[in-house]
Amino acid sequence: MNDLSNEFRELIAAAERVSADMGKIVRDVLQAGLDQPLDRDEARTLLGRVLTVMRERAEAREDRVVAAQMTADIDTLIDRVEAVRVALRPQSPADQPSIQLVSYNGVQPRPIRPTPVFHERSVPVWEGFVRTRDINLWGENQRIDIHLNQFFQVHGRTPEADELLAIMLGKMSLPGLAEDDQFEIEVLARSIAANGVRKPPIIDREGNLLDGNRRITACYFILNSNDFDADQKRRAEWVQVWQLTEHATEDDREAVIVSLNFEPDHKQDWPQYVKARKVYEHWQALLALEGRANPAPARQKDIRRAIARKFAIATDEVSRYVGMIELASEFEDYHVTEGKKDKYAVKHKAEKYFQYFDELGKGRRNGVLAALNDDESFKSLVYDLLYDDKFKNWNQIRELRAVSLDDEAMACFREAGQRNRKEGQQLIDTGIALSKANREVERTVGANKRVEVFTKWLENAPVKIFRPGPPDALSQENLHRLYRALKLVESYVVPSDASTSSEAHHAG
Repeated sequence: MNDLSNEFRELIAAAERVSADMGKIVRDVLQAGLDQPLDRDEARTLLGRVLTVMRERAEAREDRVVAAQMTADIDTLIDRVEAVRVALRPQSPADQPSIQLVSYNGVQPRPIRPTPVFHERSVPVWEGFVRTRDINLWGENQRIDIHLNQFFQVHGRTPEADELLAIMLGKMSLPGLAEDDQFEIEVLARSIAANGVRKPPIIDREGNLLDGNRRITACYFILNSNDFDADQKRRAEWVQVWQLTEHATEDDREAVIVSLNFEPDHKQDWPQYVKARKVYEHWQALLALEGRANPAPARQKDIRRAIARKFAIATDEVSRYVGMIELASEFEDYHVTEGKKDKYAVKHKAEKYFQYFDELGKGRRNGVLAALNDDESFKSLVYDLLYDDKFKNWNQIRELRAVSLDDEAMACFREAGQRNRKEGQQLIDTGIALSKANREVERTVGANKRVEVFTKWLENAPVKIFRPGPPDALSQENLHRLYRALKLVESYVVPSDASTSSEAHHAG
């Protein structure tokens, strides 16, 4: 109560600094809060009108100092008077909120000014701290509407607080629902452990969440998990929230819910390329501090864990970012050094196709990365095709290992490098299709059947395909390939008479 008394006196003193009449008006308005309580809008309207009249009087007598003070201080003064007026007014037990805002880290409960607007509606709220474990997860959360209805069908009742938490964490066993982190609580928890809750959840007077179920669930996860240290748990123990006032209506509640769940905030995250660059720079900086150029695997794991904690991401994400940036840097160096392209034009391409480097880096022993490292000319071809927008999507990158082992597919890829964008994309589609078809043939058709199919085609092919000139003629490269294959077969062919006598011998 001493704090309120001090604030009462300070408000009157502040008003009297503007004018003696102002001090009397503020004193009367505060007293009215005790004797004849007005609702919030009525009190603000009354005080605003009085201050406006006083400002006009000051302007009429050309008292510019007082007029300027009233113009500059009117909103602040109204807010302070309103806060003390509400605090001074006795509350009935029905008016008392079930959960009280408290001071924490030197921050006192206070009204939010200007009044926030939710879905075209001004909704007064107060800001302060509450203990996380005092907040109730919202039992009407539309995000988990299916889960809630399913729970009711199974159990014949609504879930308790601990059961709501289990649903949000993906720990509740329900038919048709896999036990996984459907709402990505663990990712959010890592962020909160590093930064605290950055956007205040919104609660009603009873402590029910109107917005922020995932944030509070993540705080519970941190507090209940052994994966977080004392400092991280401390960031999740107390949460700064916004709380509706005693004047809040059901329409106010609905406006908050609609505004924060239907209307996007239009925040644009940093591109993955930029995030990965930051992680990679930190990785390089920490490696430079080590006493050896290539730290032991265990030490590298510790470094990745430290970086993951710093950026509130998973350790595996650190490894992924480092690998992607290393390949992206190689891509950039190739085009700048050998291709003589503009440095920043290349960086824009690397950012545009950054997710492709995740696929390019997979399979170090027997996958895409192995295919690139085994053949520098193939790697150069892939980097050229990527820069020239010849790949339609990153799924095509997954086929590069098989393409590198297929001559027909490789011929299409090389040709794609010489064509325009549209034709090049079509040739890449063809090359990948050939690679898949040939793999399927190898898998399902035996050697005899494949030779039979080929020789029948060859015997029935028109002679003109062997002559240069016609559009459908075999290329000289393929003619030589066919010739070498037939010469190879010739050395294994047994004369027909010898074959006949051999068969007769076995028959006898």
